[in-house]
Amino acid sequence: MKLLPGKTLIKFDEQFPVYNWLYPMKGQELDVTSHEKIFPGLDVGRIRDRALYFHIPFCETICSFCTLNRGLGTTGDEAIELYVQALIKEIQIKARYESVTCRPIKAIFFGGGTPTTLTAAQIRRIGKAIHDHFDMSQIEEFTFEMEVKSIDEEKVVAMREIGVNKARFGMQTFDPVYRELFNITATLDQTYEAAALLRKYFDYTSFDIIYGMHGQTIEQFSKEIQSAVDMGTETIEFYPITNVVTQASLHHGYVRNNLKPLSFMNKMAMSIYLNQYIRACGFQQHNGNGFYRIPEGRQPDPTFTSRAYTNLYNSFFWSHSDDDLIGFGNSAVSQTGAYTISNDENRATYTKNLLETGDFRMNLIQADDIPYEKSLVFRLPFFGYVPKSRLEWDRIPQEFKDKLGNLIAEGLIVEDTDEYRITELGWYWYVNMMYYMSPDSDQKILDDFVALKDRVRGITDGERRMVPLPIV
Repeated sequence: MKLLPGKTLIKFDEQFPVYNWLYPMKGQELDVTSHEKIFPGLDVGRIRDRALYFHIPFCETICSFCTLNRGLGTTGDEAIELYVQALIKEIQIKARYESVTCRPIKAIFFGGGTPTTLTAAQIRRIGKAIHDHFDMSQIEEFTFEMEVKSIDEEKVVAMREIGVNKARFGMQTFDPVYRELFNITATLDQTYEAAALLRKYFDYTSFDIIYGMHGQTIEQFSKEIQSAVDMGTETIEFYPITNVVTQASLHHGYVRNNLKPLSFMNKMAMSIYLNQYIRACGFQQHNGNGFYRIPEGRQPDPTFTSRAYTNLYNSFFWSHSDDDLIGFGNSAVSQTGAYTISNDENRATYTKNLLETGDFRMNLIQADDIPYEKSLVFRLPFFGYVPKSRLEWDRIPQEFKDKLGNLIAEGLIVEDTDEYRITELGWYWYVNMMYYMSPDSDQKILDDFVALKDRVRGITDGERRMVPLPIV
């Protein structure tokens, strides 16, 4: 992928087809480890803020666009109860270590899977374990992901009791053709009822919309945007579909419906259209995919991305180098300093080992150094700005400074006295900028991952080359 100089909207010669990955990716892969080996000696002296993630790997139905770690499960299943017991056991084990409990928690996120497959009692038990073992005096954001079929008022009350203040559910699409292709089994009436219930109890309610599916027209997308706006929620997340990490069953459905893949040029046109449409409806970007409804009577922030609202948990993933994230549950990831720690991906062995032996497997990767450049590589493109006060400039290698200078020269980033920030042009290319700012070693890992996915039988994707290319 090449950065294209000059006065042009097309700033890269192709679009990178994935928008979510860990940073850094390259490091020394160490042996499988355990909590007894890693957490006692973990140096967190420079950690400024911390978030927690809890993974609930159960879904009533499996959506065809999703490849996250999950399996079938329904509220009340014995497997879910055993998993809850194991999850609480992990909380108790990690809480023995000062390195895990020494920082107040700023944000919590329950993801999956579908966390609302938990019962109200299970939600309260996990919430009690969190409050019993962590300093919650500075919590600002507590988000719970939901699926509308598994939401009821008893569960919502339990969430509110443990401190949840943000609700997020998967809408994905209003279009009946794509809902069937995605294997979304909830009705639209169930979705509208759930949204009304959530807005009654939580400070912020949000949902996801996917766009750029095979065969989607601009007329269809217009209806999607307007329908999303009309839901009345405080925020909306719009994601261009990442075809290389969807299931082959979705692509078989495209074939059955004679739907052809969109080029990435068409997807970019949709993003430009979305930006104009959603702003006309009174919204403003607050990160790469998120849009905030500006309160009546308030003007949008003068910068391209809003400062009035943020998804705080996301700021611990697309983060500064002195923020960290501790994950709980099978396949959950922790990132702190130079370490990336991944829990056992297998739900059965994760649960069995915790309940029978009080231990669980973790895979450990150690980067070459603390990623002091992470603010520039990840946070700046995704959130749209980085205060200079958060940059340890003398510890950032020259290659990142040079690349930042190139992005500034091309009008994708601007610099002022106190910060670097993204431009409107930059937002269209924020994923490419994350890739571009990454070191060559990380780019190779990402390239190899995409190449491997491209070889999956039945997966189809549109032309990634961006045209028209400048004349050389």
